[in-house]
Amino acid sequence: MLIKSLYLENFRLFETKKIELSQEKTLILGENGTGKTSILESLEILFSGKSFRSKNSTDCIKQGRDFFKLDAAGTLFNKELRLSTSKTNTGRISTRRMLATKKLTVSERPLLQTVLAKHLRMIEGEPDLRRDFMNGLMFHVKPEVSKLHNKYNKALSQRNRALRKKLPIDELATWTDQLIDLGMLLSREQYNFFQDFKKYSLVYISKVVASEGLTFLHNTNMHFISGWDTKKTMVKAYQDSLPKDMVLGYTTQGPHRQDFVFSVDKKSASNNLSRGQSKILIILLFLSSYEVLRNLSEGECLLLIDDITSELDEKNINIILKLLAEAKNQVVITAIAGSYIDKISHKLKEFKRINI
Repeated sequence: MLIKSLYLENFRLFETKKIELSQEKTLILGENGTGKTSILESLEILFSGKSFRSKNSTDCIKQGRDFFKLDAAGTLFNKELRLSTSKTNTGRISTRRMLATKKLTVSERPLLQTVLAKHLRMIEGEPDLRRDFMNGLMFHVKPEVSKLHNKYNKALSQRNRALRKKLPIDELATWTDQLIDLGMLLSREQYNFFQDFKKYSLVYISKVVASEGLTFLHNTNMHFISGWDTKKTMVKAYQDSLPKDMVLGYTTQGPHRQDFVFSVDKKSASNNLSRGQSKILIILLFLSSYEVLRNLSEGECLLLIDDITSELDEKNINIILKLLAEAKNQVVITAIAGSYIDKISHKLKEFKRINI
């Protein structure tokens, strides 16, 4: 169990709100505009310090008020976990995370995964969605790669700046050399982590496909895309792409363009799965993250899913609810009051129902 209680003050539409979550599974029900997504957003801010709805956390302050405050309490590694975040109209966001009597370290921090409407396009959508998913998991398992990624991005930003300003080749070459050195290290880390992720995720997905009879996901596979032409050395790849980079004003090859794609029975998943089938695969992918963590680290995982019924028929909703009920990590989901899940919520004994 991670989060047991949550308190919101002057956050979005809430003046004050205290919520007692289940130690395992929680279902939050309410009409549109009642604050279901805001509750998930508050958890995101408590763990990461950032909102998935707005770049400016001041937007989260209730209209007419000059601050918001969030608090959460729970248990992690059999120790008391306390999280607190506050923000004023004029000040910076302030966050305090404590595990027992000490500050919660980055390595102790649970993996928070939030599934929003945009993630439902992850299979066929823009690479950023898949890249962010993979990076979030990789950085949690291997925090040192996050530092390497930041160094690479700084060099990338400088090279792109030099390209846009059409600076002399010698100055551009300085940043290109740094980018190549860091890029080789980062690309290797990305590939190695993907292989581990793929192994544990596909084992989980194949078991579910067999047990639930999901024939449309038979022989699901994932394929790594490095983001640069690995048939060449990285030096050669950057040399060959330089004319194009200079015209476009940005770096077109490198591990910052890393991606992965899905296939089902050796066919493109994006071209052969329906929207509902794709959503099931996406949720299976998020659920498989627990297996990745269990095998590669000792971390915990909190899964948040907004509007669970979107684009799923009753049969597929029942499958997803069964899988969520069996998940070994804490899960919080939202649904619209009056939807199918609301009508069967009395049967969902594993879920604590909260009406907003």
